[in-house]
Amino acid sequence: MISCRPFEYISSRFLTWSRICLLALLLGAGFTVPRTADSQEPRATAVTEHTEQPSSSIMRAALGLPFIEREAMRQAIYELASPEFAGRLTGADGYALAARYAAERFRAAGLVPGGPEGSFLQPFTVEANEVTGPMELRIEHDEWSGAPYRFGRDYVARGFTGTGRVDNAGVVFVGYGLVDAERGWNDYAGVNAQGKVALMFMGTPPGTSGWGEKSRPRFKASVAAERGVAGILFIDDPGATALSPIVSVYHGQEGEHQEQMPLLSIRNTIADDLLHGTSHTAVSLRRRIADTGSPFPLELTTRVTMEAGAQYTAAATTWNVVGWVEGSDPSVSDEYVIVGGHLDHVGQQAGVVYPGAQDNASGSVMIMAMAEAMARSPFKPRRSVCFVLFAGEELFLLGSEYFASHPPGGASTPIFQQFVVAADRLYGGFDLESQEPTPARPGASDHSAFVNAGVPTVYFHSSGAPGRAHTAADVPQNIDYDAFYRTTLVVYLTLFQMADQQ
Repeated sequence: MISCRPFEYISSRFLTWSRICLLALLLGAGFTVPRTADSQEPRATAVTEHTEQPSSSIMRAALGLPFIEREAMRQAIYELASPEFAGRLTGADGYALAARYAAERFRAAGLVPGGPEGSFLQPFTVEANEVTGPMELRIEHDEWSGAPYRFGRDYVARGFTGTGRVDNAGVVFVGYGLVDAERGWNDYAGVNAQGKVALMFMGTPPGTSGWGEKSRPRFKASVAAERGVAGILFIDDPGATALSPIVSVYHGQEGEHQEQMPLLSIRNTIADDLLHGTSHTAVSLRRRIADTGSPFPLELTTRVTMEAGAQYTAAATTWNVVGWVEGSDPSVSDEYVIVGGHLDHVGQQAGVVYPGAQDNASGSVMIMAMAEAMARSPFKPRRSVCFVLFAGEELFLLGSEYFASHPPGGASTPIFQQFVVAADRLYGGFDLESQEPTPARPGASDHSAFVNAGVPTVYFHSSGAPGRAHTAADVPQNIDYDAFYRTTLVVYLTLFQMADQQ
């Protein structure tokens, strides 16, 4: 367990939020590209003492690069993605360990604490749900009594599943599990769902919009509970033969948490097993609903045994990790750049750990490496830089939303124009004012909170790990560490120049 020794809190060292500079630089889903077999360790660069300040910003920035070490970053990603951190689920012990780890690194590098009372930890509360097991899913029909499906391969739990068991229950297909009188939509019309398992698609019917929170699992579970449903099987992607990854542990805000209702996410091939005795498949049902623009509920002949176990906490304490490097020019050092990324991932389920190496141990380690390099460099940028590791990104951006609405010192949110700029347009620095504003997709990543606050934002993102995101296969071995190291150098130079501009 890593402890954090807080610095003495000096309120004058915290910066005025209303004078924030024109950038919030966020590292979203991490940086990886396919790993090469012949990757070699870059040679270390000697650090020399500099008594005279270089005249150019790029030269001052370059003096911090020797403090960014490829091997140290690689080891840190392996550590954050290890079973010890249990997938870093916000509100769980694994994330708390990761937050203390990051806070200790900030402290050791000499950053100024950005949390309350001289701490690097900014606390807030979230709902938390740890899937502990036991887990079971079995299907029976008149021609077959199937062996149990395998957890982690054939099905997973929805992030906020309840704890409960359903034995040999009937099944109803209820489309998208939605009821809305104003729209004239009722996925339960004409079926008796009492005591049965509801089979439904995630999301909302194609061609419709404006469902908002009603599209989330919590609202659907509340609707189901009102009709006596005993458990829910969600179909994430009816066109996929493989199990969809845990798309998010976010459950929604509208409706009540159903503490005794098991919620599982299944492969569409299991949905087809459930549709035995009908002329339908999951794909054809989705197409029918889309083509007709109306619900198509069905009572099925199959029966289901299912079980899930979870530990729910209504208000768990978690933390953003916040540290500062103060600017070198007193005339603008109370202006600052924010650079951040999310530290959390989707945790573990019943002993299956989701390591989150690419998403987002990689981005988190990049943040820590740049913070340490800037703190130890002989020259600092003119403006201050605030480094933040956010909790709750996988809970629909709760950590960055909290930080944006509760900035250090309690000052108000600034109003600026918004910018979201791709990483491949940033090599060697850029003129922020020359970039065209691009709105962020709502909920895209932690940059959204700053875009919504009107803060010009640069979002670095790598598609990385195709097919591995939010699965147990997102492991450190898949990262190309040479490319990751070079990317970190480019981002550091860009960050320094943005904070150093006239």
